[in-house]
Amino acid sequence: MNAHGQSFWRVLCSPSFRAMLRGRIGDVWRALFTALGRYEPITSDRKDLVLSDRISFSGDVPVQIADGRHEQGRMVFRQKRPECEEAQNLVVTPSGAGWAKGRLYECYSAGAPGIRNFFKDRHAAEAVPKGYHVQSAHKDTYGDWVSEYLCAILRQEKFDAPLFLPREFAQRDYVTRDLEALGVDWRPIERPLKIKSATVLRQQKHFVHFGPADVEILGKMFSLLAAEAKKGGVIYLSRKGEISEVAQRYYPHDIIEQVVEAHGGRIIRTAKATCEDYRRAAPHAETVIFDHGSAYYNSLRWPVRRAIEIVSDDWWNNAFLMLSDARGIRDYTIIRGDLGEQHVREALERALARPLDQTGKT
Repeated sequence: MNAHGQSFWRVLCSPSFRAMLRGRIGDVWRALFTALGRYEPITSDRKDLVLSDRISFSGDVPVQIADGRHEQGRMVFRQKRPECEEAQNLVVTPSGAGWAKGRLYECYSAGAPGIRNFFKDRHAAEAVPKGYHVQSAHKDTYGDWVSEYLCAILRQEKFDAPLFLPREFAQRDYVTRDLEALGVDWRPIERPLKIKSATVLRQQKHFVHFGPADVEILGKMFSLLAAEAKKGGVIYLSRKGEISEVAQRYYPHDIIEQVVEAHGGRIIRTAKATCEDYRRAAPHAETVIFDHGSAYYNSLRWPVRRAIEIVSDDWWNNAFLMLSDARGIRDYTIIRGDLGEQHVREALERALARPLDQTGKT
């Protein structure tokens, strides 16, 4: 098979393509159930987007950026959404689906509704007078937890009733850790539950397009660990040994670690890293190199001046580019790990050799 054919099959087998295909298939059945009156989607005018900012970066262009430009647009909803919405007699299921008046409501559901939601039991086994529920599009990873749950939960200044979470998501260690730290009374949804007076915490941002307001709100969870960084300090957040919750991908860890060690930098293996590991590293975080992944959220309150993201051709989104820009990091470089060890080594050396605080020039 020639290189073109290999590239074609790699795209077809990639996690990004499979996710896109599932979304297209989902559009078909969601349209059918909408026509049958059993599904209430968020209307198109409520999903309409406008450009808020343009964000530039240096280095390689991920294959997922179709136009090949060193620029990404931060999109926001044209119509501002309410931070919370009241729903009466809302039935929530273990998977996070939100039912009212015999319909599955997208705006009341945790996670994008799947076709299986229509065939699972939704008859409430018990009822509570009041409770909170989070509307989200995703509920698979720590990144989803930070992006779609913590942002919504931290906006709510006070909880006067329990917060109910999808059963499987509620079992994650980081969910327990963070909610206990915040002092929130929460419960997993073990079986269909009717909340007579429900408050649904709505998503405010489009996908992972973090803005300054999101960074400010997350600051309540991630405390400032260092006022400024050691000059020349370098930290690498390495996914070596880590298994993805969504899509396994390749990063040239050994080459990157060699370069970081040659520059006197520190390496954090994120698969086994503790909160203390991140606290100790913070004063050295003038430059942070990281494999695309949610461990980067742990650097949210580090004094970072330069970020270098290592990306995979199989899986990428612009979450961390958006997040870095929102927290004031303008010196941002992307390096494609699939272009070979020599490319990665040379690109990384070039990025580290540049003066700090360049603003996304290619």
